[in-house]
Amino acid sequence: MGLVQMPSLKDYWSVKMLYKNYVAKNIMSRNRFELIPRFWHFADNDQAPESDRIFKIRNLITKMVHNFQNIMELEEMMAVDGTMVPFHGRLKFKQYIPGKEHKYGIKLFKLCSVNWYTYNMEVYAGKSHTDGRGLFCRVVVDLCSGYLNCGRTIITDNFYTSLNLVNELLEKNTHLIGTLRSNRVKLPDVTKVKLQPGQIVGKDEEKGCYHVIYSS
Repeated sequence: MGLVQMPSLKDYWSVKMLYKNYVAKNIMSRNRFELIPRFWHFADNDQAPESDRIFKIRNLITKMVHNFQNIMELEEMMAVDGTMVPFHGRLKFKQYIPGKEHKYGIKLFKLCSVNWYTYNMEVYAGKSHTDGRGLFCRVVVDLCSGYLNCGRTIITDNFYTSLNLVNELLEKNTHLIGTLRSNRVKLPDVTKVKLQPGQIVGKDEEKGCYHVIYSS
């Protein structure tokens, strides 16, 4: 099915000349195939904790991430970003993000290399306890937890970047490069300066641990 695309699932078992093929029907009947995903389980429902909305597929995700990390070794530079998996069914944590190509779906947070190979990922299943760090700070630190204290550099966009995240990563010998929203809390005064077109100003943190560059 990955190699031969059909207009609909039932067409793989069609006897019409336009769609006819012998691969699917020689393996199993259409009725049996349709029953498999209907009853396919990766976990015991009786053991599902109420707080874990993705318990049914957590073991599958863990195996996938384990395989991702064993195939390729992470480079010095890594990026954290989000992506949408298109989905229009009924789901409590289905997201609507107007700016995305797929507006409705399941949001994933991903740790990737500079060429977008995925090393780690987390399914966003709604608001959860963040230990006072904020969702985006927790997401970045958790995704990179196995790769910290090695002098690596993380790249983020303004959705994740904050000075709290910078300080936490610096404590773990990890650097951060990212754009910064002007409405974030605890920003230095340099971000409030009115600039002329094309003007750029910068400021070092008191201890010289990080730099903030502000441009018009």
